[in-house]
Amino acid sequence: MTAVDCNKNKQQKEQMNLDTISFTVTAPGAGGTAMAAVAGDSLQIRNGAKASLILCLAMWTNGQVTPGYTQLLWPSGHDLVRGVRYRNQVLQPDNKVPLGAPLRFRAQDPLTLLEVGSATAGDVETAHMLMFYEDLPGVDAHMINMATLRKRGVSNLTVEDSTTAAAASTYGGPRALNVGSDLLKADTEYALLGAVIGANCGALTVRGVDSGNLRVAIPGLTQDANWTSNWFGLLSEANDLPCIPVFNSANRAGIFVENVTNELLTAVPFSLNMVQLSP
Repeated sequence: MTAVDCNKNKQQKEQMNLDTISFTVTAPGAGGTAMAAVAGDSLQIRNGAKASLILCLAMWTNGQVTPGYTQLLWPSGHDLVRGVRYRNQVLQPDNKVPLGAPLRFRAQDPLTLLEVGSATAGDVETAHMLMFYEDLPGVDAHMINMATLRKRGVSNLTVEDSTTAAAASTYGGPRALNVGSDLLKADTEYALLGAVIGANCGALTVRGVDSGNLRVAIPGLTQDANWTSNWFGLLSEANDLPCIPVFNSANRAGIFVENVTNELLTAVPFSLNMVQLSP
């Protein structure tokens, strides 16, 4: 089944989801060190329905040395020698997966990640994968595509706040959506397009019941807001898939923004770009 077929059948597929997998390593050095999954994540793809699409739409690394690289191997990929390898620049967690050409996986594929990076003691480097599951039994997120956004969009809203993790290599600093900016209209749906991020981190994530309690991630990139401000819209258009998360304001106290960062534990100001939707 192609991405186009998947998109045509989205009304029948009630269990499409985005998910984030994050990885970490400390002072991997020039020889490279295996990365571990961040607490709560796994070095294995989730058990999507048989023959359903499982895609990595985007992947990026928050490294601390130039040059460095991240390498990903998985059994159903092209090969188990090099697989996918991409170069990293210092503190530039920009997407390395070509738009519209996602990485493809099978259910329960084990993941092996190797990081070549900083040899300085204590330097933490993180990598992140944003996954799309066409059919993930038992998990039900609400997502739309750009065509639906254009049809149902009413007005734009920015939600401003800041999140500070208390420890490196964890999903930390949770902030409920209504803490910093409680401006959402009651019992109204809002599409999350992306964010403008004010300080480096590995990833800014959002989770709640509307995302199936899975995290949707935006790269913690400060250098180019053209990438991050319409992040999910770009991914949706490029892959011809419903990749734009939708959250209902009735759940705003249970929708949490977090970040994964390195040992510097920098406060991360952010402004979420959201669009109010008509019923």
